[in-house]
Amino acid sequence: MTGYFERRKSKAAEWCLRIALICVPYFLLTVLMHRSQTVTTEQAFWLIAFGVVMLSTSILLGLRATADLWEKGYKGGQATVNGMVIAILMLIPLGIQLAYALENPQLRDVATNVFEPPLYLATREGHPSQGEAASEIYDSYQVRQIVSAYPELVARRYEALPERIAKSVMDLLERWHWPVVSSRNLPAQLTADEAEPEGELAGSEGEIGQITGAGEDQYPVISIQARARSMIMKLPSDVIIRLTPDGDTTLVDMRSSSDWGSHDFGVNARFINAFLTALDQELAGIAGE
Repeated sequence: MTGYFERRKSKAAEWCLRIALICVPYFLLTVLMHRSQTVTTEQAFWLIAFGVVMLSTSILLGLRATADLWEKGYKGGQATVNGMVIAILMLIPLGIQLAYALENPQLRDVATNVFEPPLYLATREGHPSQGEAASEIYDSYQVRQIVSAYPELVARRYEALPERIAKSVMDLLERWHWPVVSSRNLPAQLTADEAEPEGELAGSEGEIGQITGAGEDQYPVISIQARARSMIMKLPSDVIIRLTPDGDTTLVDMRSSSDWGSHDFGVNARFINAFLTALDQELAGIAGE
């Protein structure tokens, strides 16, 4: 009677693929729960950290399965390859965020004017840390970090009055779905759909007077505070845009800060750069108006 040798299946290969496949709906569910505010940002970060552990385990099991296939002739080559490919592909976005964390300084609040940054008009209930950030001026260490890490963060000067610039700013905020939280001295024709302030004014009366600039110039300083969110996780950041009249020109400053951690991965600087670049394009033909 003729016998034959039956190759054993690699358990490591099977679990490599199983864990990788489980991580796909796991991460999707985590993102959806955070976007719908079912879980807090801190809870979402812990869930993501656990997901990274599972993906790392899948890769380690894939390496163990590869050794079994080579040394013992076990079956499971396709499961090993599929599992490791899925795990590596899912780790790529997390690797990009790690690169952002290493590339950018540990900041959560940046501005185009580091010496006189715009002051936030409203604080959100339940977020006292943002209230503290709203009235603080950067210390020398933060100034050096912002200037050295983000030299491209510079104010814009346009040859137009603040009212004209404010219209383009409001149009951009509407197109980008950044809801307006509060504003100061915004022209009446632009405040029809403006949201009510979500909190009390931040800062002292002197600071608020500095923001509004009422009574100092023919055209007062216009301040617009909005709420921006990242693309995937919808992590929130507060953004304030200050339009300061200077003769026949208007100086535009921006500030953006997050309250979901001590490191923003450079997202606030990207918000400011993207918005000011879009505003440049919006006002490209302003000299001919």
